[in-house]
Amino acid sequence: MTRQMLTVFASDPGKGGKGGKGGEFPITNTEFIASVFQQIPPGAFAAVCSKPGDPTLGGWTATPATQGIPNLSANHNNYIGCSSFFPGDDDSFKARKDRFAACHFLMLDDIGTKVPFERLGSFELSWLIETSPGNYQGGIILANPISDAAEAVRLLTAVIDAGLCDPGAAGPLSRWARLPVAINGKPKHKDNLGEPFHCRLTEWRPEKRYTSQEILARLELERAPGRRPRHSKTRSVKRSEWDDDAHDVLVPQAVENPVVAALKARGLYKTPLGSGKHDITCPWVEEHTDALDTGAAYFEPDDLYQLGGFCCQHSHGERYHIKDLLAKLEIPNIEARHKPVIRVVPGDLHRVVDAAEKELAARGRHFQSGGLIVSISTDPTTGDPSIVPTSPQALARELSIAAIWEKYDRRSDGWVRCDPPQRHVSILYDAQEFKHLPSLGGVIRQPYFRESDGELITKAGYDKTSQRFGVFDPRQFVIPEPTSEEAAAALALLEDLLEEFHFVSDTDRAAGLSAIFTAVVRSSLPYAPGFHVQAPVYGSGKTYLCELIGAFAGPGRNTKVSYPTTSEEATKVMLSLLLSGPAVIEFDDMATDWTPHGIIKRVLTAEQITDRILGASKTATVSTRTLFLGSGNNVGPVSDLLRRIVTIHLDPRCSTPATLNYKSSPVDKVRQNRGRYVAAVLSIILAWHKAGSPRARVENIVTFGGSWSDYCRHPLIWLGQPDPATALLEQVRHDPDAELLGALMIEWQKAFGSRPTTVRKAIEMAGRNYPDLRDAMCEFPIEERGEINHVKLGCLLRKNVNRIINGMEFQKDKAEGHNGWRVVVTESPPLPPLSRSITKSVTGNKKIVGGEV
Repeated sequence: MTRQMLTVFASDPGKGGKGGKGGEFPITNTEFIASVFQQIPPGAFAAVCSKPGDPTLGGWTATPATQGIPNLSANHNNYIGCSSFFPGDDDSFKARKDRFAACHFLMLDDIGTKVPFERLGSFELSWLIETSPGNYQGGIILANPISDAAEAVRLLTAVIDAGLCDPGAAGPLSRWARLPVAINGKPKHKDNLGEPFHCRLTEWRPEKRYTSQEILARLELERAPGRRPRHSKTRSVKRSEWDDDAHDVLVPQAVENPVVAALKARGLYKTPLGSGKHDITCPWVEEHTDALDTGAAYFEPDDLYQLGGFCCQHSHGERYHIKDLLAKLEIPNIEARHKPVIRVVPGDLHRVVDAAEKELAARGRHFQSGGLIVSISTDPTTGDPSIVPTSPQALARELSIAAIWEKYDRRSDGWVRCDPPQRHVSILYDAQEFKHLPSLGGVIRQPYFRESDGELITKAGYDKTSQRFGVFDPRQFVIPEPTSEEAAAALALLEDLLEEFHFVSDTDRAAGLSAIFTAVVRSSLPYAPGFHVQAPVYGSGKTYLCELIGAFAGPGRNTKVSYPTTSEEATKVMLSLLLSGPAVIEFDDMATDWTPHGIIKRVLTAEQITDRILGASKTATVSTRTLFLGSGNNVGPVSDLLRRIVTIHLDPRCSTPATLNYKSSPVDKVRQNRGRYVAAVLSIILAWHKAGSPRARVENIVTFGGSWSDYCRHPLIWLGQPDPATALLEQVRHDPDAELLGALMIEWQKAFGSRPTTVRKAIEMAGRNYPDLRDAMCEFPIEERGEINHVKLGCLLRKNVNRIINGMEFQKDKAEGHNGWRVVVTESPPLPPLSRSITKSVTGNKKIVGGEV
């Protein structure tokens, strides 16, 4: 090896010294490079690279140090290659391993973060540069540059194997190191004022130069065998985006579209036209008639046109297309796609999956909901939105659109394009928790009250606070001034819709209005009762009233299903329906009562339900913020559902109600001008708030005494309507099951007083001496073949233990050494106080977001 000095550099290499991590050396990049590269093979060149802004964007252009030093601005990311290189046959200058001349220094990165300083022991580095707060790069100058490429690779591999360097550094032949006078322009390293981090040379000992043997000995390394570096097949040296702390699994998308940037650089860019379209000067403008500079446009890539588009309205427009524009601008196809790149690196599966989720979330079209990856789809006919769980196949397609995927190819020794691997797609699909996908609590079809603060949200799109996505046109919902006069006018507008329905009483009409209010604000309520329309004969308008109520909930039709006959069927049906987040689920034309299946009770009094998805080994948690409606002739809620369902009674009082005609067509009115009618409901609620939220002294409903009463009960009473919960309260008071249980308590107490008695003894005594007690027992379905089943009677008593009816209750006790039961007289607990609304008065600090009232 002959000695070749960089004679164009300054002769003074700078003062050496031990320095310290807290110090800083005043040295120029010129002086630094001259000190490090004191021997260069004849004909070779030291390579520098200078990049403004974010260094991860764009390619890496090598420039001979003798030519590039004038361009090394202190406000750029400035780099020096660890090796020197020979020019190509075409006299081009590229820092590629096939042009390797010699390795001049080793570069250790992530010192102080991933590599502790203690691990270096007493070893003195040639230099130390702080490249980001608390994170350093260290250099080890070789006493004699290594011209044997394999030997250079083995030396760095030994450093990696000892844990002194990130395995990602396994590319010594074409490795870049930061220069001392430079910035670290990565966005994550900017300070509070948005300024990039300025690199600091904190240790500078250019006289410290080491042979390979000295490095191995002093750092206590084992020489690596003659093989490729660890992970070299997955961490190829052909990395145009390689950097000191770059995440090689993910190459982020460029901030600015590379084609737009190139057009601007060449003075061909004019102005953006919106929706990804740009007005530009045609690169072949000289071919236009009279050289007119008009009629050319560039279109950014989309899902259909991966490279984007180019059109020119002049005569040569048919000759030039997007590929011609890219060739003219010297933009590779992969850069023109303007997408991030995800590389499938073996051993980094978790990072690859994380990068996939991150880029999927960046598209803004997917969310996480109850352990599922979902998107929002809008019916093109009705305009009704729904939540769509993403299938593995659909997820693979979306990931292929979200990013360019690459895998390492052994034959070409570089990265090649591929599809998202099925294994990685499956792992992301099966995940129950996600780091990057925003949570989706539901889809909203009109302005809504945000639950956390009671504010009316009139802006469509995703709301981070409520985690809900609004799909509606705010311009259609014009809300008048919330005054008592406007509220009265709005109520009259709503009452007009109900004019032709044959309600049995005024409380039934009020219940119908309350159902309409519930339809409008159901997405804002954690709990809400269901509504059942009951009539004595078919054709009474039950289904039509349900359609009218449903029209206030969203632009689509009610989701109509049959009432499930078994609890197992109910569980499957409910989860399947609620996955899509429907506005209304209607049990139409019910032939049986509302059987109290467990899942039916939960969807009316719980915010979420969790169960296994039918046909999949995956569970899902779904929101229950859906309005539940039902209708049927002489059927209705029973047992536990009596306190969860408001019954609306219709009775046309004629022999042929099916011939009735609703001349005003109320359903059509609402569907044609839904915004007006929904706004009427919202204006009444706002006016009630503005009036101070006056609450009538009516009986409280424990489950629905909070926000439902404040939105759907008290505003109507304030406007002079009867209590819309009257039917619900009557149902609770006259619960047939409670009446039967009360009768059983009376007869049990007559027979045994307050003495405890076993179930077997009670059955025996009832059959022998107390016929009225036996009759009370037989009112329940506990009789088999003429005999009372003691197991079923025991279950009945356990289910109703301590339930107070008519001042009495069943209590457990011991009788003759066995479990027994007794009836005792007790007092009912006091009623809870009237609920207070979670929302605040409009006249106080309540406000409306996204528009004016």
